[in-house]
Amino acid sequence: MSKHVIISTFVILFLAATGSAQFDFRQRVPDTGGQVGGPQLGESQTQIWRTGIIIEPGPAMENVLITMPVPMEWREQRILSVNEERMDAGLASQIIYRNIGGAMEMRLQIGNLRPMRPLEIVVEFELQNYALLPPENPGQYIIPTRSRIPQEYRQYLQPSPTIESNNPVFSRMFAEITRERPTDWDKVEALYSFVQNNVKYDDQARNRPARGALAITRMPRGEWTADCKDMSCLFVALCRAGGIPARIVRVPEHCYAEFYLELRQEARTGNSRPVGFWFPCQVSGTYSFGGIPEKRVILQKGDSFPEPDNPRARKLFPTPVFSGSLMPGSPNPRYRWIQEAIVRQ
Repeated sequence: MSKHVIISTFVILFLAATGSAQFDFRQRVPDTGGQVGGPQLGESQTQIWRTGIIIEPGPAMENVLITMPVPMEWREQRILSVNEERMDAGLASQIIYRNIGGAMEMRLQIGNLRPMRPLEIVVEFELQNYALLPPENPGQYIIPTRSRIPQEYRQYLQPSPTIESNNPVFSRMFAEITRERPTDWDKVEALYSFVQNNVKYDDQARNRPARGALAITRMPRGEWTADCKDMSCLFVALCRAGGIPARIVRVPEHCYAEFYLELRQEARTGNSRPVGFWFPCQVSGTYSFGGIPEKRVILQKGDSFPEPDNPRARKLFPTPVFSGSLMPGSPNPRYRWIQEAIVRQ
């Protein structure tokens, strides 16, 4: 009888990529009607992002499936080329890319696998990533009413794994923190400053699974500690509790957050319909609010992704998966993931 093996791991290294784009990796975003606003593009860097898997010779498997998250386009991340390097042309032709909501997934259904030599499946992305500059007039942005938030962004008002924004503790904290802030921008910045000033960064937590926003608030006051992912979860939970769409942004070895505000009506030009923009903030690390110097590869925007073996279950981060059924007598597969970036000078 065959043994079914599901392997799901996530390892981040620094890396690089280059190639010839054949697929549409753009993020579908609401039309702004020509309105100008939001953070502005700053300096950029070009880099290669290599992602894939190397499977050592030996295992005999059936129904092999390999999936891994890959970059997609955002305003501050442009895909210059995609190259499915170091793989058999037959395998490359079977690759499917699909948008899983805030991230792109590469999916390869191999069928039977019995490698006589190391099997390398590596895709290179050549990317141009931009820093984002804060808006010149932040007072012209307001918290949108739910009815004016684009349908595709309303998910960022809902709880996510480790972002328990529907817990009453966060609505109480939102009211307390923002009570005397004169503008909506000031309110969001007050939430940001609160997390930065009240949570001590814990470097030991960076290699552990996320504990979540609620776990931080259950620590003794004055002893709150977290890494970048949990600090970002806390900020996002506070925003969502106050009706502000917010989400996690993941880059190699780090997370930060984004929040969504609408352009005030009197600041709009031409078309008077509501329009909003996403603004980044570095929740852990150097104070950066409304803009960010970050130019690393964006791996995801969002924080609720389907589990590979149970699509109804959700997880904070999408992870690579190598699964299949071992044939009788076959040794377990030996493999390693590749996720690395090389910055071009």
